[in-house]
Amino acid sequence: MIGIVGGGISGLVLAYELRRLGVDVTVWEAASVPGGVMRSELHGDLVLELGPQRARLTGPFRDLVESVGLSEELVTASKDLPLYVYHRGQLRRAPLSFSQAVTTDLLSLWAKARVLAEPFTAGPRAGELVGPFLRRKFGGAAYRALLGPLYGGLYASDPDRMPVKHALQRTLAELGVRRSILWRMFRSAGRAAESPPCSFRQGLGALPLAIAGKLGGSVRLETPVRMLRKRRVGWEVTADGAGSVPVDAVVLTCPSDTAAGLLGGSYPEEAGRLSALRYNRLALVYLKSETKLSGLGFQVAFGESLETRGVTWNDSLFGRPGLHTAYLGGMKNSELPDWDDARIAEIACREFEVVTGHSAEALHVSRTRIPAWDETWDGLEGVEWPPDLHFCSNYTARPGILGRITEGKRLAATLATAYATGSRPV
Repeated sequence: MIGIVGGGISGLVLAYELRRLGVDVTVWEAASVPGGVMRSELHGDLVLELGPQRARLTGPFRDLVESVGLSEELVTASKDLPLYVYHRGQLRRAPLSFSQAVTTDLLSLWAKARVLAEPFTAGPRAGELVGPFLRRKFGGAAYRALLGPLYGGLYASDPDRMPVKHALQRTLAELGVRRSILWRMFRSAGRAAESPPCSFRQGLGALPLAIAGKLGGSVRLETPVRMLRKRRVGWEVTADGAGSVPVDAVVLTCPSDTAAGLLGGSYPEEAGRLSALRYNRLALVYLKSETKLSGLGFQVAFGESLETRGVTWNDSLFGRPGLHTAYLGGMKNSELPDWDDARIAEIACREFEVVTGHSAEALHVSRTRIPAWDETWDGLEGVEWPPDLHFCSNYTARPGILGRITEGKRLAATLATAYATGSRPV
């Protein structure tokens, strides 16, 4: 049997795939509901997303949705919704295709010409950070107005703190980028347009709930794991209310600090490196504003004097009347999530009106955190774990919902093959 510590989307997809491949599995989750950061709540008639605001209806995502019986609950947005950047005092359309790159007022003629020179620049250099890499490839103007806010926004991070080898190298390899990012971006734009933004009627949290439902008693909620003990063969997992359970292998899909706490007794040095990984904390403010805005939302360009990093237009995306979700904090202002709700809400409302011209009412404030993928990831280099201990989480591989599905399926196939042949995973 495989033991999985953590019932977020990573652990649930992994467990679901293992069961489908004929491997016994148990998932231990400390919370009362599955999903980790992928959770949704109702506020009156509105669905609030407490983590990711949308997914993309890619092939792997669609296959999973169909497999767990959620196809009828899917809601999709238009494939043509624009994304905006707040720059030089107004919202400007972000260029996501070659034609938009030519016509956008986000960049000057000189900045556009500099971007077009990207194919003639070299790939990543040893030890290079994402910020300097993107500026070298595309120029400073395009970095400040577009690439920095978009890439940094994925992690609520600062690209000048993110080593390429950790944060970007694997993504470039998966996209088939050898030299020119621009060429690959424009070639991939059409395929991306075929996968519209999507969610479910009751929010993205419906997906982990559906997967957990299919797994039945294999998912043990409100059952935090207290100890992991290495046996001669396999592990012993001790959890509240479940006693000690022997398993052939353990997969940690929980946050790095939780994983470090469980491994510290047996592997103190390695656990110390795990616990040092930095997470960026974000405040999410759910705003109600009657607007006629149409698009995915906006990011804020570097250099603008706003605390807001960006806003998702849930109203425009999925017809959630008047709902918009603002993001504040992260590495831009790491202290902000500690402020009281009223102060954060007041800032979000004021800045929403500055950017859009529309007043807003704050409905709710929540907080989440995202792995920073910064220099603290250097500490994981050279760490070796036992062959029957695995990690499957957003701090070990590509983040995002698609990345988590892909990684869960990949590891499930590896483990199922190993155990089906009577060997042990390597």
